[in-house]
This record gives sequence, structure tokens and C-alpha cells, in this order.
Amino acid sequence: MFGFIVRYVFWVCLLFWMVFFDQFSPIFIINQLQTDLMISLTWLWVDALELSLRIQDNTLILSNGMSLRIVHECNGLTPFLLFLAAVLAYPTFWKNKVAWAIFGYIALLVINVVRMLLITLVVIDYPDLFHFAHDWVGRYSVGLLTLGLFFLFTVFVPIQATSLKDRHN
Repeated sequence: MFGFIVRYVFWVCLLFWMVFFDQFSPIFIINQLQTDLMISLTWLWVDALELSLRIQDNTLILSNGMSLRIVHECNGLTPFLLFLAAVLAYPTFWKNKVAWAIFGYIALLVINVVRMLLITLVVIDYPDLFHFAHDWVGRYSVGLLTLGLFFLFTVFVPIQATSLKDRHN
């Protein structure tokens, strides 16, 4: 367990350094691409549901005058990187890690799109509930679903033996 925690902290630090700090991040562009993807997916559900709102750049302008900006913090990358760090730290074979990283990305992308849709649907009629819907329901539900996804990973993926003693038992 201690080894997992050390590896998890290492992967969290490395992944967050690589993606989030635009001043010295080697691949900060991933953060921008993820935000652009979320904006594009938002266009899709706005059109599909024929909602009475406009999208201008990264902002949803609702019929009640409220504006919702899609910023880097809204793109769903943070829960994915936390999930990815846990998957990478887990003692299993790399093929399992890669498969679950891809599955986790897709699952968390869908979860984040649904989160954004539900927040928008709530604040169209109840703008005063934005902070509750976004900060409490949205964030905590994504956090719990991310933990649930990692739990599923640990249930379905075998632990790789790490020593000769483990391999013979």
C-alpha cells in the first residue's frame, strides 16, 4: 500500500506539471485541446436539444442573461489525470493500464459532458442554483464517479506479482 501511495503522488505531480502549468509545462497544449473538445461537444448537445442559448467562443449565453464560461478547470482533465495517476501507480500489467486509461478517459469525458449539460439545464430555469449545481453537485459527483471508476479498475484488473515470493504463492 505504501508503494502505491508513493507511486500515486509521483504520477500526480508529474502529470499535473506536464499538463497544467502553462509557464513551464512541456505539453500544456493538451489542456487547451481538452478545453476546445469540451466546447465542441457542448455545441453538439446545444444543437441536439435545441436549447435557447448562444455559444460565443468559450461562453454559453443563456436566455435569462446568464453567461457560463468553459475554462480549463471545466474541461474534465483534472479528474482524468487523478484517475490516470492511480492507474499508473497500480501494480498491474501495462496492457491493463493502457486499456483502462483509454476507457477511463472516454468515461470521464462523457461524465463531464453530462455534468455540464445538467448544470446548464438547471441554471436556465434557476440561475440562483448555479453555485450549488456547479460547486457541490457537479464537482462532488464527478469526484465520486472517478473514485468509482478506479474501484471498478481494481476489481477487474489483476495485481501483478512484484517479487519471486509473490509469484510462487
